[in-house]
Amino acid sequence: MTAIKNGKPRREFCKNVLALSALLPAGSLISGCLIQSNRVFASAFTLSSGEHFVGWFDNNGVLRGKVALPQRAHDLHFFPDKQVLLAFSRRPGRYFHIIKLHEQRVVRSIEASKAHHFYGHGILSKDGNWLFTTENKFDDAQNPNEGVIAVRNTANWKVETFLPSGGVGPHQLQSLSDPNILVIANGGIHTHPSSPRTKLNLNDMKPNLSYLDLKKGHIIDSVAPPHHQLSTRHLCVDQQDNIYVGCQFQGPDYIIKPLIYKHKMNSKLEPLKAPQATWLSFKQYTASLAVDEKRKTLGVTSPKGNITSFWDLETLSLKKVVSVRDCAGICASESGFMISTGRGEIVQGSNVLNSNSGLRWDNHMVG
Repeated sequence: MTAIKNGKPRREFCKNVLALSALLPAGSLISGCLIQSNRVFASAFTLSSGEHFVGWFDNNGVLRGKVALPQRAHDLHFFPDKQVLLAFSRRPGRYFHIIKLHEQRVVRSIEASKAHHFYGHGILSKDGNWLFTTENKFDDAQNPNEGVIAVRNTANWKVETFLPSGGVGPHQLQSLSDPNILVIANGGIHTHPSSPRTKLNLNDMKPNLSYLDLKKGHIIDSVAPPHHQLSTRHLCVDQQDNIYVGCQFQGPDYIIKPLIYKHKMNSKLEPLKAPQATWLSFKQYTASLAVDEKRKTLGVTSPKGNITSFWDLETLSLKKVVSVRDCAGICASESGFMISTGRGEIVQGSNVLNSNSGLRWDNHMVG
């Protein structure tokens, strides 16, 4: 795919601007799934009245602040100083919002480029100078265009260039220890704002996991799941650059496939190991993934299955499955995994740390 150009030509931008990121230390793009101490946690939520918010809370799950939004947000991302938070609209939303926590207000809302919409995810460079978002470029003919990664300069929030995502329907993205490489989960599902939540190509989906070299400006590796209807949606990266990707199966209910895979660039995709009955309990759906490096464990939520699963990172085998009704976001903390629910709960282990009735947490948590 030829990159869409806007502002600086792609080649000039990749060589002269993003090459600066090579000077940053390894792992310099923030990964929302790795443990950091003294964190504030945040997630989008919706009230029973239908009003949408972003809220942040402490280690005890106590809500410390919230900001109203005009539409539902999906994923969030902190600036390096943890004082500013970005909230990305759920597909097919056309805005992301910049929130100052200490002021408890949205200081600016940024609209997507013409004929573009967001997929609910984005990440910043460690210094906070660059924002990368997964986006759909759509047209009136409803052609299944390949997704793009928009690169914005956070000094003015203008798009510097668009780079290829490597597939249709890019969703979550993360970075590797090499700050010039992004890994992107292309779900393979074609959608169009004229039918906002309708999936238009379920019979000929082409999901994949792609690796984008920011300096070169093109995809350097791509791997497809074992079934064309295994939509690769969400992912997490550990400190060894292992990718853990969660899928949502779009095929018939009677076909049972593993929904969680491990991958390392330039290698094969490996399914995590569990009995077929366990995969059946997921109801063909995974939502959020997080790595606990300290405990060598991967946590994955499945709100449709009302379960959260925990996996051994070394053996890729299932450690346990816990019943958590309408589980949503998950994030690793020093005390273990924090899990949010659509019932307003913040859960850790077998304990409900806090509960806010009438509040529905969204599917992602950051900290």
